[in-house]
Amino acid sequence: MENLKLHHIGVVTKNIEKEFKVFEKLGYSKVSDIFTDPIQKIKGVFISAENQPTLELLENLTPDGPLNSFIKNRIKFYHFAYISNNIEQDIELFINKYNAFLISPPPETVTYFEKICFLMLPNQMIIELVQERQKNE
Repeated sequence: MENLKLHHIGVVTKNIEKEFKVFEKLGYSKVSDIFTDPIQKIKGVFISAENQPTLELLENLTPDGPLNSFIKNRIKFYHFAYISNNIEQDIELFINKYNAFLISPPPETVTYFEKICFLMLPNQMIIELVQERQKNE
């Protein structure tokens, strides 16, 4: 884990704007536009506050979206996302060293990052690995 840096914590919500108003009172501000990801059937926005972790507020795009089980079970903080420079290598690290299970391999296309994937640890904690897009200089 020494080569991975926490990027954000995923927060499940029924309504991004209502949820943001609560976090705004805690000093958070939006650091991205609201984005939609039709592949994952979610929309989201990144928010941050000084000396606090960056959060990704996530909402279903459809009534039968993938976040329903988390909403039903009242789980708000549902994943920790780490920046990866080599997502395939880090998948192997989590599988071999931490006994993680790959629950969502990197899809062909991603909306916000270059590559993403989701793994589950033995304690059922979800880890997202994100590989950032290369900046054009």
